[in-house]
Amino acid sequence: MKLKGWLLERLRAYSWCIKSRARAFSFAWATLIGSLVASRGIPPLLPALGAVIVGSVIALSIYIFNDVMDLDVDRINLVDRPIAQEKVSKREALSLAFFLTAVGAVLSLFINLTTFLLCVAGIALGFAYSTRPTNFRDRFLLKQLSIAGGALISSLTGGAAVGTLSWSVLFAGLMFFAYAVAMSPIVDLGDIEGDRKRGRKTLPIVWGPEYTIRLAMAIMLSMMVAGIVGYYQLGFNLALPTLVSLVCLACVWVLYPLLGRWQDSQYCRILVKKWIFLHFMLQLSIVIGAI
Repeated sequence: MKLKGWLLERLRAYSWCIKSRARAFSFAWATLIGSLVASRGIPPLLPALGAVIVGSVIALSIYIFNDVMDLDVDRINLVDRPIAQEKVSKREALSLAFFLTAVGAVLSLFINLTTFLLCVAGIALGFAYSTRPTNFRDRFLLKQLSIAGGALISSLTGGAAVGTLSWSVLFAGLMFFAYAVAMSPIVDLGDIEGDRKRGRKTLPIVWGPEYTIRLAMAIMLSMMVAGIVGYYQLGFNLALPTLVSLVCLACVWVLYPLLGRWQDSQYCRILVKKWIFLHFMLQLSIVIGAI
């Protein structure tokens, strides 16, 4: 009975960690999109499914590990996560993170060598983000670039899993890269207080919140141009520039009110859900454009 109670308690803690980091599945979505773009909409089922599972568990492991490393800052920022609220212990969270990492790495080996190497690169980048001596999360611009690098790797993993690392797959990855560069500093707007006390040099702290928001809107507009280039140069159909433009304009529409409300950390965090949805739509637009 004691063992059963311990297992139930551990499973409950693990479920809280996973539920609080549902955002990680946006990387797995990018992996699926990579496989769909690589195969023009009809990927081989088992490699594509395997890549999505691998992308999910690895992304979750990195996010949960980062929550442990970010514990002090999350408490300052009053972040609603089970580790910061002491519902889950650091030991429980770390055991889950390392278990998921191992599962993801092993499963990727059963797909192919390229997928495995990309997963190892993603794991290394994710843990370098949160640990010394690299600590990319505390370094100016490197925080955004490391998150965007993980986004690119996620997309390439989908193509590698089905055996096709084409220019169209790279295009999908670079679009996710650009989206992450634009939006990850926006997420930091809700954490300015804790980041400043920790001595972190995030974009909103170094360049200011309003510049950060304007930069994100400029990147969204530049991605509209990228959609046109993809149509003329990479063999995508007309749906690509059309749908990408609509999604990017929607992103600008959502971002613009932040210029007057960036001080409201709760408002910033609520908008994150909208940006995740728009990210899903952006990736889906690339698939439709590839068919």
